[in-house]
Amino acid sequence: MNWPEKISITCFAASYLVVLAIELMRMYIPRSAVRSTIKIGFAIAGLFSHTVYLFYRANVSFDQSGLWLGSWFGWSLAGAWLLAAAYLWLIFQKFNSPIGIFLLPVVLGLIGWGSYVGSETQFSAVREKSIWSMVHGVALLIGTAVVALGFVFGVMYLIHSRRLKSKSISKSGQFRLPSLEWLQRYAERSLLASACFLGIGFVSGIARNLTGTSSGIVIPWQNPVIWTSAVLFGWLIFASIGSRIYQPSRNGRKVAMLVLVSFLFLVLELGIVWWVGHATGGEP
Repeated sequence: MNWPEKISITCFAASYLVVLAIELMRMYIPRSAVRSTIKIGFAIAGLFSHTVYLFYRANVSFDQSGLWLGSWFGWSLAGAWLLAAAYLWLIFQKFNSPIGIFLLPVVLGLIGWGSYVGSETQFSAVREKSIWSMVHGVALLIGTAVVALGFVFGVMYLIHSRRLKSKSISKSGQFRLPSLEWLQRYAERSLLASACFLGIGFVSGIARNLTGTSSGIVIPWQNPVIWTSAVLFGWLIFASIGSRIYQPSRNGRKVAMLVLVSFLFLVLELGIVWWVGHATGGEP
């Protein structure tokens, strides 16, 4: 047995849980350099084992079906990997901020969802083996991760804003969130980036449907996935442009509400995609 085969979901999920526990400890115990070093060590170890596991499973999936991420299981774990990598980058950007308290539950939630769904729920190999399908899947994956990041920034903004208004900021500073300006800026960036990636995913999905006519692999245009995707894309365009151009909407609280609503729209859209079996040939 090769050593990558020995790495399981438990390896990186447990590492992320340890990091989350350390992040939660700072709410009650003053931070220390030793604990911060341990946190970073477990975060790196978790991301490394996550990378090896995902790469190994992707190769197995490719050998079996010709798809790198051939199921909701692989797609969910890839999304969790993107968010875990974002977390590692963010803790070096804002070393003293407890970002993991908000971001790691999303990472663990995706891992849990992927494990619940299982690798048996395969995508339709005939439908996915095209350039448009690959662009469609990758763009939606990245767009989903960016929307989730925006959601985290929005939640942090609302909590920090409320704490400032109520003057409940801890004097010890162990629970010091990033500034409101920083959170607003990154929430706005997440809106724009998610609109771009999900827009690419939507357009490539339409192109896939048009080019699939000759082979008979076509999704009916009245399919709820298509029109709800159009609504989601339209909302993200409206929210991202509005937050940039319309000055009243640039209020930090309003930007935070925009990213929260975008996340709810995305969860609803993914639920519809799962329910109608959009990627699996009609079998949820």
